[in-house]
Amino acid sequence: MSKLGTSLLVPSVQEIAKQHNIQVPQQYLQPNQDPIDVSNTTSLQQVPIIDLSKLLSEDSLELEKLDHACKEWGFFQV
Repeated sequence: MSKLGTSLLVPSVQEIAKQHNIQVPQQYLQPNQDPIDVSNTTSLQQVPIIDLSKLLSEDSLELEKLDHACKEWGFFQV
């Protein structure tokens, strides 16, 4: 039976690389980023929700949402 709403704790790429003495390629690093303050969760961005049926009908607003989600979040889950 699957549990909805649960997630696995996944170590960061940087931590895995340190443990295995591997250099992370620069293209995967994003230097000079301010850390996210998770103590104030009301200021966190909302995860974008994309309606795939609207994408099939080429809804321009939904296409813009998908474009923004891919650029800002870099992934999505169905």
